[in-house]
Amino acid sequence: MRLFALFTWFMLVFVTPALPQPADLQASRADVIRLLGELPDFGLIRQEYQALGYTGKKLDLAVKQAGLLYQDPVLAGYLADRLIAAYQSPQSVDPTEPGLVIGLIRRGLGHLSTRELRYYYRVEQIMLQSLPERTCGRAVRDRLPPAKFSELVTRMAAGFSFDSLKEYYRVQAKAARFGATRKPVGLSAAKQAEIEDRVNARLAQKIEQADNSRALLSAVGNLDRAGNRQACQIGRLFMETVMELEGRELRETLIYMSLP
Repeated sequence: MRLFALFTWFMLVFVTPALPQPADLQASRADVIRLLGELPDFGLIRQEYQALGYTGKKLDLAVKQAGLLYQDPVLAGYLADRLIAAYQSPQSVDPTEPGLVIGLIRRGLGHLSTRELRYYYRVEQIMLQSLPERTCGRAVRDRLPPAKFSELVTRMAAGFSFDSLKEYYRVQAKAARFGATRKPVGLSAAKQAEIEDRVNARLAQKIEQADNSRALLSAVGNLDRAGNRQACQIGRLFMETVMELEGRELRETLIYMSLP
């Protein structure tokens, strides 16, 4: 079983800002990057984060992170390339593709150190544990609209300590930059099967110890039909199982969870 990765940064769908019209589409890559840097309305972004519970230094940090996509040279360059390519060849855009930053983070996670990768998923584990069961179950079953989930977890992140939030943002940004500059780390089919067998065996042991083990064993094989309560419990047990791993087994499993 693969638990859907839970992301909290911008659920940014591929949008095309006010690029030049076809008649004068001779803008250079540098022009597009400059234009992107002028897009964010930081006053509005600040108000939105304040409404989600951010104050003081954490508010400043969140606003800075929100503008990173447009103002970081590596990320803005990648976004400019994608926008230009999409404008020149609209049929190449996949409407089912996840948000652009989410995609970058997914592509780059496997290049992080094991400590950083574990920290990233430890935060996701805490968030999963904090969600109401119904919301948690829908997230595990991939039934929660990305924008809604983003709002929920962003609101919860306002409760992090400043240092924890700063480190989480740092790890996210590093993964996004890796995603923009490197190919994703892959795993062979045989290695994926090995990881699945290992994690499933340990997860099954945890499920067997639960009071409602029979219901969970039935649900784990068909999460799409599982109730939110069972799906949430399985997701939390899955993350608990992963976080108990060490060394090579831990890294391989976290990379498996991070596959695009």
